[in-house]
Amino acid sequence: MVGAYHDWLRILGNVDVANGAQHRTVVKPGIDEELDAMKQTYDGIEDLLNKTSQSIAETIPAQYSLDLNVIFFPQIGFLISIPIDPETGRGNYEGPEADGGGWDRIFSTKSRVYYKDFRMRELDETLGDLYAVICDKEIEIIYKLGQEVLEFENMLTEASEVCGELDRSNPQPLLLALAQGAGMYKLSRPQITEDNHIRIKGGRHLLQELTVPSYVPNDTFLVGGEGTGNHPADRSNVGRTAASSQHAFSETQDQPSMLMMTGPNYSGKSVYIKQIALIVYMAHVGCFVPADSAIIGLTDKILTRIATKETMTRMQSAFMIDLQQVTKAINLATHRSLVIIDEFGKGTDSNGRSGIAETQSPVLT
Repeated sequence: MVGAYHDWLRILGNVDVANGAQHRTVVKPGIDEELDAMKQTYDGIEDLLNKTSQSIAETIPAQYSLDLNVIFFPQIGFLISIPIDPETGRGNYEGPEADGGGWDRIFSTKSRVYYKDFRMRELDETLGDLYAVICDKEIEIIYKLGQEVLEFENMLTEASEVCGELDRSNPQPLLLALAQGAGMYKLSRPQITEDNHIRIKGGRHLLQELTVPSYVPNDTFLVGGEGTGNHPADRSNVGRTAASSQHAFSETQDQPSMLMMTGPNYSGKSVYIKQIALIVYMAHVGCFVPADSAIIGLTDKILTRIATKETMTRMQSAFMIDLQQVTKAINLATHRSLVIIDEFGKGTDSNGRSGIAETQSPVLT
C-alpha cells in the first residue's frame, strides 16, 4: 500500500495544475525530454521572429522595412506581413521580382497581406506547427497517465470507503473544518426555531463575497403560511404551526410570506435569493452562517427554479421547461418549504411576466 501511495504521488506530479490558464492539461517540465525541448524552442519563438524580421528587412527597400513583420499562425505556419495598398489591393511590397524571387500570397485582411517565401518555408520544415505538436505530445502523455491511474482504481476505491467510514465513526474532522471556516469567514451561530419564519440580519453570500472587493450585506424576513391542507405535511402541522406562529408574531398576517424582486441586470438579485437558500441550508446542517444573526424556522425542503437547461433531445422550449420546473416545485412544496424562483418567464414581454407572477402568488403564499 505504501509503494502504491508513492507511485500515485509520482503520477500526480506529472500534471502542472498551476498552469491551468492555458485551458488545457499541461505537463510539468522534467517529465519528457523531447517535450521540454519543443517547449523551450516555442518559448523562444518571439525572439526568432524578431531576428527573422530584421534579416528580411535588410534585403528590401528601406521604405517598406519599418512595417514588415514575421508572424506565426498555428496550422498555417510562418508568414511575412506587409501593409496592403488600398488602391491595388496588393501588398506594398511583394518580394524581389528578379530570378523569380517574388513572395507567394497566402491571404489578406483589410490592412495587411501575408506571404511566404523560401525562408518561411524553411522555418515551416524546421519547426513545423510546433504548438500543435506540443499539444499532441501532452495528450499522449496524459493518456498514458490515465492508464496508470486505472491501475490504482481498486486502491482509490478502498481509500475512499475508508475515509467515508472514518467520517461516519468520528465526526471530529468535519466539526473542526466547520469551526475553522466559521472563524475564517466571520460566520455566526444561527438559531433554529419551530416557528415558521426566516429572519436574517446582515446576510451575505459566502462564495460571492470572496470574489468581489466589497459586499453589501442584506436583511431578510419571511413568515411562512399555514399551508393549504392538501399536502400531508400541511395536514399534520397546520394546528401546531398556527399556534406557534400566533405566539411569535401576533401580526403574522401583515408579514410577507413571499418576496418579489425587480431591478436592472447585475444588481445582485440572483445573488440575494441564493444567499437566503444557502443560509437556510447551512443552518440545518449544523453550520454557522454568513450573517450578523439568523433565526431560521424548520424547513423541510429547499426548491429552486434558477437555471434552464435546454436540450434538443427533449423537444421542448425553454419556457416549457421553466413551467415544468415551477409546477414540480409547487406540487412538492409545503408550508415549511423555501421556494426560490429566478428569471422565470425569461423571454416573455412585461405583460406576460406580470401575468405569470400574478398566477403564482396565490399558490406560493
